[in-house]
Amino acid sequence: MSQNEELEQTYEALCVILEDDETFDHVCKEVFKTIDDDGNGHLEWAEIKAFIEKICKEMGMKNNPDDKTMNEVFAELDEDGSDDVSADELKAFLRKLFTSQKEEVAKALNKT
Repeated sequence: MSQNEELEQTYEALCVILEDDETFDHVCKEVFKTIDDDGNGHLEWAEIKAFIEKICKEMGMKNNPDDKTMNEVFAELDEDGSDDVSADELKAFLRKLFTSQKEEVAKALNKT
């Protein structure tokens, strides 16, 4: 599969996720469950850090984000400053993230 075909598939997947509320809700719930190790319904700093470190390792990155970077990420996720991230806060973040990714892929495919 060519890079262009992969980008096209990514673009189509992001369109489906963002345009279909049921699909978007399902993706958000699955991401939340994956990160929420203790199952308490809130994401703590340590859970977010562990998840990001796991993703970095899977992507072959040798260095994990430092605590300063992690604090910045957590602060962006924790919109209400409650020191944990709710499902709604993660959902809002994922909508921004997926929208940004869709825009970047659209640019790469000259769809803008």
